[in-house]
Amino acid sequence: MFKRTLCILSCAAAMTTAMVGCAPLVVGATVSTINDRRSAGAIVNDGVIEKRLSYEITQALKEQLGDEPEGRITVTAYNGKVLLTGEIETLKAKRIVTETVQKSLDVRSVVNELAVQPTISWTQRMSDSKLATTVRSRMVMEDNVYLSQMKVIVERGIVYIMGIVTPQENTIAMNVAARTSGVARVISVCEVMSAERIMERLKNINQENKAAQQEAAQ
Repeated sequence: MFKRTLCILSCAAAMTTAMVGCAPLVVGATVSTINDRRSAGAIVNDGVIEKRLSYEITQALKEQLGDEPEGRITVTAYNGKVLLTGEIETLKAKRIVTETVQKSLDVRSVVNELAVQPTISWTQRMSDSKLATTVRSRMVMEDNVYLSQMKVIVERGIVYIMGIVTPQENTIAMNVAARTSGVARVISVCEVMSAERIMERLKNINQENKAAQQEAAQ
C-alpha cells in the first residue's frame, strides 16, 4: 500500500507564484503602480496566513479523517483573501479544508479551487511553472504593465490572478493570460475597485506608513 501524503505549499515559496501587475487605464485618474495597494500590516498578515494555514489544514485533516488524504494544496493569500489550488482526494477533505480556512484568523474570504482528483505529476507541475513564467513575461512586455499589485498562480494550465485592481487592469491581465499558448482557462479572483477608490486607499496607506515611521523614530 502506498503511503498517503498531503503536500501543502505556501504560495510565498511555490514555483508557480509571482508578483505581476497592470497600470491604470482610466482617463482623468491616475493610480500609483509603485506602492503596494495593501497596507504594510496586510502584506505581513498575508505571509503569516499562508504559513499558518499550512499547519492548520494538515492538523484538521488528521483530526477529522484519522489519516492525511493524498493531495497537494497551494495556499495563496492576498489582502486577507485566500485562494486554495491543487488537488485533494475527496469532497469531504475539500470541505474540511474550506471550513478550516474560513475559521482561521485574519481570513476575510476563501476561494476553494481544489480539484477532487489524483495529484498531478511532476511533469505537469513543471509545465505549470513554465507557463506561469511565460504569462508573467507577456504581462511585463505589455504597455502599462508593471511588476506590482498582482499575483499569478498556474495549476493544471488554469491561470488564477489575484490583486487589487481597476476593472480595466483586470480585463488586461485576463486577456494577456488568455492569449498565452497552453493556457486552458483564466480565473480572476481580484478585488476590483474604481481608480478613485484605489487612489484613496493608497493615500490612507501612505499616511499610515508615515505615522508608523514617525512613531518608530521617537
